[in-house]
Amino acid sequence: MLDRRTFIGGALGAAALGALSACGSIAVEDSGSAGVAAAQPLSVCIAPPRSIDPCGATDASSLTVVWQLFDSLTSYDFATGELSCLAAERYEVSDDARTFTFHLRQATFHNGDAVTSADFKRAWERIVDPARAASEETGSSSLASMLSVIEGYAELRAGTAYELAGVSCPDDATLSIALRTPYADFPYVLAHPALGPVPALAEEDPEAFAAKPVGNGPFQMTGTWEPGTMQIELARFDAYAGEPATLASARFEIVEDIEQAFQRFQTDDVDVSRCPVRDAHGAASSLGRVEDGSVMTDDDHFVCCTGLATSMLACNVQGQVLGNADVRRALSLAIDRDYLADTLYRETRFAADGVVSPAITGYQEAVWPYATYDTAHAEELLDALYPVLEDDARGLTVRLLYNADGGHREVIEAVVENLAKVGVICEPEDVDIETLRERVAARDFDLVRMDWATDAPVMDGVLFPLFFSGNVSSTNVSGYHDERVDELLAEARAELDGTRRIALLQEADAAIGRDCPVIPLMFQGTPYVGSERIEELPIAPQGRIDLARAQLAE
Repeated sequence: MLDRRTFIGGALGAAALGALSACGSIAVEDSGSAGVAAAQPLSVCIAPPRSIDPCGATDASSLTVVWQLFDSLTSYDFATGELSCLAAERYEVSDDARTFTFHLRQATFHNGDAVTSADFKRAWERIVDPARAASEETGSSSLASMLSVIEGYAELRAGTAYELAGVSCPDDATLSIALRTPYADFPYVLAHPALGPVPALAEEDPEAFAAKPVGNGPFQMTGTWEPGTMQIELARFDAYAGEPATLASARFEIVEDIEQAFQRFQTDDVDVSRCPVRDAHGAASSLGRVEDGSVMTDDDHFVCCTGLATSMLACNVQGQVLGNADVRRALSLAIDRDYLADTLYRETRFAADGVVSPAITGYQEAVWPYATYDTAHAEELLDALYPVLEDDARGLTVRLLYNADGGHREVIEAVVENLAKVGVICEPEDVDIETLRERVAARDFDLVRMDWATDAPVMDGVLFPLFFSGNVSSTNVSGYHDERVDELLAEARAELDGTRRIALLQEADAAIGRDCPVIPLMFQGTPYVGSERIEELPIAPQGRIDLARAQLAE
C-alpha cells in the first residue's frame, strides 16, 4: 500500500528504512575491555519520535532509537554488501524459496528473560494485527506490509484470525516461516529493526513497554520516555549476546526540528546532529566531508552518503498524453538533475541515473538511458510527435501533481522551467495528501512527484513494488505492464542463487529504464555532523546511527 511518506518524502528546507545459509559467528568480548569510552555519554539530537515501541517505529527518529535497543534476525552491511546473522545463528531456505527456518543464538532480553522464537512471532503479530494491545499505544502499524508475503497475513490483518499462521515455533530456538509465494530475498527484509523480538511484557503491559521498551540489543534504557520528554538515556547492555558496545552510555536529545538540532551542535551541546541543507556546504568544508563511505573519523565529521530512497516523477503510462514512451523519454531527458541535487540541495542529494540506489547491491551505473540531461535529444524525440508551431509551442501540456505540504516547490518549479525550454507546458498542481492519493487512484494525473524508499536493501524492494503489473492497484503508480519484466521479477523471487538473482533483476531494471515509466530525479541523502569527540561513528545509508560501534577520542 502507498503511504503518506511515498508522496511527501524529505523536504528541501528544515522540516523534515535446499540452500543452507550459515552466518558468521559473533565474537564476544569482555565488556570491561580496553577502549571503553569515558563516562560522558555520546549525545545525539533527534526529532520527536512517534514511538520507541518497534510496532510504531515508522519514522527516522523512532527507528534510530529502536536500532540501539533491538536485534533482528539478520543484519546487512552496506560497506561489504553482505547479509549476516544477528539474533539468528544460521538459517535454511527451502528449494522453492517459500520456507525459511531460523536457528536462534542464545540471548536474553534487558530484563533477563531468555529470547525465544515465540518472542519473534509475538513481535510480528503485534505489527500485523490491528486488534493487538499495541495498536492502542501506536495505532495500526504501517510496517505490516513487510510481512505481507507470510502465510496467514491477510487473515490476521483482517481480524479473521488471531495468529500469523505461517510463523511457527518448533522449539524455543527455532523459528519457521512459510510464505505464500517464493521470495528468496526475504532474509534481507528481516534485517529491519522493527522486526526484532519482544518479550511477553509487550502485551501484558503495552503502556509500560511503550515507555521503556525491553529489547535484546546492545543498549538498554535507563529510564522511561513518553511524548514530550526531551531525553532518552541509554546504557550499555553488558549481558548482550554479541560484541558489547564500546560506549558505556549514550543520550538522545529531542528537539523540534533540524534547525534547533544544528544550533545545539554549533554550541557544543550535542555530539551528533542532522545538518540543514542550507548549511551543508559550510559544515562539510569546516568539519571535513567523508567522501567514500559513511563512517565519521577523527579527521572527517560530515557524512552524507546515498540513501535507499529515490525521488521521481511517476508517469501515467495508461493515459493519453504519457502513453507514448517517446514522450516520457523526452521529458526525462529535459530535466537537469545535477542542478536539483547540487544547487537546490547543496550536494546533499545525488543526481539519479535510475531508480535503484547505488547503496543497493546490483546497482548499475547509467543503465537508464534517458535519465540524463540532453535537451537536444529531447527535442529530437518531441519534434517527431509534437513539432514546434508558429508560436514556438508544441501543443503538449502535462499536469504535474505534488503534495503541497512536502516542501518540494523549488524542485517542481525547476522541472517546469526545464520542460518549458523544450517547448512542453507543465502545469503543476499542489494538493493535499488525501486529494493526491485519490487523484492517483483514479488515474487523474499525467505526472506525480513521489519518493520510493525500500525497507530492504535489495533491488527487488524497488523494482517489484513499482513495476510488477500485479501491483497496479497499489504501489505500481505508473500503471506499467510488461510481460517480460513480470517474468524476470517473478523468476528472481524464486532464484536461490544470489548472483543469478541479481542478474535477473538487472535485466529487468534495464528493460524498465528503456520504457521510462517513471522519471528518476534524485537519490536521497541525509547529512549528519559530528563533534571532535568522535573518533569513529558509522551511519548507514538507511539512516542507522550505529552507537554500538562508536569510538570516542580519549
